[in-house]
This record gives sequence, structure tokens and C-alpha cells, in this order.
Amino acid sequence: MEVTPVKTDCKLVMLPAFSPRGEYLAWACADNPNSVPVYLRRLSDGKITRLLRSVQGVGGLAWSGDGSRIVFSTGFVGGDLWEVSLDRPNRPQKQPFGHDAKDVAVSVTGHRLAFKQTHTNTNIWRLDLSQPNAPAQKIVASSREQVAPNYSPDGTQIAFMSNRSGNTEIWVSDSDGSNAVQLSSFGVDATGTPHWSPDGKLIAFDSRVGGESSIYLVEPRAGVPHKLDIDISGNETPSWSHDGNWIYFTNGDDAGNPTIWKVPPSGGHAVQVAKRDAWWPLESPDGQHVYFCRDAKVWQVKTDGTDEQQIPGTSLVGCDEWQPFGSSIYFLAYANNKAEIDIFDINSKEVRTIHVLDKFPPDWMGGLSASPDGRWLLFAQMDEFSSDLMMVENWQ
Repeated sequence: MEVTPVKTDCKLVMLPAFSPRGEYLAWACADNPNSVPVYLRRLSDGKITRLLRSVQGVGGLAWSGDGSRIVFSTGFVGGDLWEVSLDRPNRPQKQPFGHDAKDVAVSVTGHRLAFKQTHTNTNIWRLDLSQPNAPAQKIVASSREQVAPNYSPDGTQIAFMSNRSGNTEIWVSDSDGSNAVQLSSFGVDATGTPHWSPDGKLIAFDSRVGGESSIYLVEPRAGVPHKLDIDISGNETPSWSHDGNWIYFTNGDDAGNPTIWKVPPSGGHAVQVAKRDAWWPLESPDGQHVYFCRDAKVWQVKTDGTDEQQIPGTSLVGCDEWQPFGSSIYFLAYANNKAEIDIFDINSKEVRTIHVLDKFPPDWMGGLSASPDGRWLLFAQMDEFSSDLMMVENWQ
């Protein structure tokens, strides 16, 4: 047996699959999880072509029996089923069946298609910080997923991400989770990270609609989102300065080089704040620094981009699972195989646990959020996860 490496020009290759007659080898290139292309290599001469590019990732792919098409699922953890023909590249067609699908397989002779269908129920919970022993309450819920909660400046509303309408969009509700209203309708799963402006008149968020990560602004009273024009591209995870004069954001994550920048809310010229491996910017409550995540630690840099320093005592599970408030930082941690929310006192350098989650958090929590008066803390928890094996008969 001879083993030969296949030239792919990808750093991270996934889902390799030979066509039924052995004419082609297909694979997905996951270097950038927000834009995953599928390539074909013709084995007779080694020619490589790009069949499609998915802005929502690829969770599984398989060839049709005649080798003329590839069926694939969007999203790494489960999405819709699509197919694309070799003679019509970059023109995928959505299938009339299948949702939350992953791990696709085709029976070449039996005209059957099988896939794993997952069900994930993630909801937003509220913790009463004034009563340490009180149980957390589920307040923003549906049968699907809601994450990334963010309190309005007056504490009366919550912005969040949810796929309850079929795709992940931006929603806003009252502080008890009632009267939820959908604010975006982009139709892609890569939309999220909402943050309120200090005056409560706008919500900034990001989306990869169109294939590139960009920042959008929307009025919370069912306004129409508009793209923020910035002189650099590939921007995500926006947050506001305390005075509303700047929007901080991450640039370059799609290219594997995330850095922190800021831009006026009117758009235009962006100014770099933190360099190399800097992600998820949040201004300190006193407005003197910008906190950000690097190497699973919280760092700080002055708002003019000088004096980068690591904040000791903040070992993060994920870069999206923390929030500064007052002289403290809330963050997610693990102890004894359980997820917990800890609080780090910046002055005393002490860490203490304030809540142990009943179940695990989702892979993407989208941040914690403390109410403006400091009484409540919001977090996302994965309340249910299950999967089924599905089969489609007479699939051609």
C-alpha cells in the first residue's frame, strides 16, 4: 500500500469523498470557518476546481449515485440540506427536506440518502446577583436556540440571537423575555453579537450575509438594518464606547489574524487599537481601557492603543464568555466537570464562584450581560441536545 499526500492548498481539510466512479475527489477547506469552500480534484490530471463556497460552513457531504452532484449540509453542527451540480458550480439548490442536518451519506445502488438530524434547545437564563442562593430563571426561551444576550442601557429590554424563525437573526424582547420582535431577516446563520448603544437608540451586530463579515446597525423598534461602511473589510463582534463616539470591533478573524479597531458610528476611517491575536473588544466601565481576549486570557489596552497588559486571574473557557462590570469581570469557568460563572475582582485580584450551571453552556455563548443596576446577570445554557438518524427513500 502506498500513501501519497494530496495537494489541497488548505491548512485544515475535512470531509474527503471519492465520486462513485472514482473520477473525482471532493473535500472541504475549513481554514476559515465562516467561509468554507468545497473543492474537486480530477484524478486523471490532478486539476483542482472550486465547486462552491459556503458562508455557513459544511457539516457533511456526499456524492449522488451518478456522480453528477454533491449533497451537503450547511453549518458545522447542523443545518439545511443543499445540492450542487458539477456542471453548475457555485449555484447550490436547497432541498425540500432536511433541517439541522449533519453527516450525510448516500447509498449509490439503493437510492437512499441518510443524515443525522440534531435538536438543540438553548435558552437565556437570568441570575439574581442580590440573592446568591436563588436559582437561576429561564426568561428568553423557544424550542430552538437563543444566545448572546445584551441588556439595554435602561435595563428594560434584551437584545439576543435566535434561530427560532429558521435562521439565526437579531431579536429584542422585554427584560422578562416577553414581546420578542425580530429585527433582522438576512437568512443566514452567521448573524449575531448584538450590543446596544449607550443611548439605547441603536443596536450594533455582525453578519456574513453576502459572504463577508460586516457590521450593521439597527434601531431597536423594528428598524431596518443598514451596513456600517468602514474602510477595512472583514469586521465582526462590535461593541460601543461608554460615550457612544466609537464602535470597537474585531478585524481579520476570517484571515486568522484578529486585531482590535474602532470606528465612529457613522463609519469611515477605522483606527487600530490592539494588534495580533486580539478578539472580542469590550470597553472598561471607566472608559480608560479596552478589554479583549488573547490566548484565553483577558487583556487590556488604553483606548489610544498603547500599553497592552494581561489582566491576571482570568483564565477563559472561550473568548465570548465574559463581561466586565464595575471593578469586576464575570466569566465562565469549569470545575469538577461542571460549568460555573465566576467573578474576578480587579482590585483585590480575588476570584469567587457565584453560580454553577445546571447544564452545560452552548459552544457559542455569545457573552454574558449584567443589568445596568448590577442586580441581574444573563447567560445562555444548553437545556437539551438530541439527535436522530433520518433516511430519504427514492433519492436520485
